[in-house]
Amino acid sequence: MIRLGILETDTLYDDLLDDYQSYGTMFEQFFSRLGGRLSVRFYDVQNGELPNSGDCDAYLITGSKAGVYDTHPWISALSEWIRQAFSQHEKIAGICFGHQILAHSLGGFAGKSDKGWGIGVHTTQIIKHPGWLNDDASHIRLIYSHQDQVERLPPQAKRLTQSDFCENAAFFIDQRVLSFQGHPEFTPEYLSRLLPRRIAAIGEERYQQGMNTLNQPTDADRIGRWLLEFMQL
Repeated sequence: MIRLGILETDTLYDDLLDDYQSYGTMFEQFFSRLGGRLSVRFYDVQNGELPNSGDCDAYLITGSKAGVYDTHPWISALSEWIRQAFSQHEKIAGICFGHQILAHSLGGFAGKSDKGWGIGVHTTQIIKHPGWLNDDASHIRLIYSHQDQVERLPPQAKRLTQSDFCENAAFFIDQRVLSFQGHPEFTPEYLSRLLPRRIAAIGEERYQQGMNTLNQPTDADRIGRWLLEFMQL
């Protein structure tokens, strides 16, 4: 049984709460469907909840509407927790905002991209497989929803996947960090309910292009198994 701490860095919109509850719950259900044997503990990071050393075997930082550059006090507190946990060789995974703040906190840089929003199913090429990963896939497809990107990796990081649109779509640091810009926990149905409220920000043309990709298969389950394998190292 893996003790997983999920650091929730956002609250869902009101109209999504009844069906999806929280990002942490979405991950818990996702891993359960894949057969993961987990004991899950949630941390409400926005309200100051952060793990103590040794609370769990592994941690996962969720997505968020916030950006790493925002001035919310919880963001700086989370960054400090990341640096301390990393120095203590804790195992940390990150998704979307979690991916960005891991990079940003550990010596890289994340910010708003001049390429605009990335939404829908995107394919990225696998550049380097971690030594612990028992998979020879050449590319992965995931659902994306982001306007920020990791623009520079931390010094110790290895690029895992990339595309022309998202150069640092995933990275890892030995057996301590595994991080993805895409969302393995998202379903097409969830994205279809999430994004219409953001059409003005995304732009009508890019929004339609992204939504038209949602009938494509993804490698969400594969990435879920990678994450479970990482947690068990």
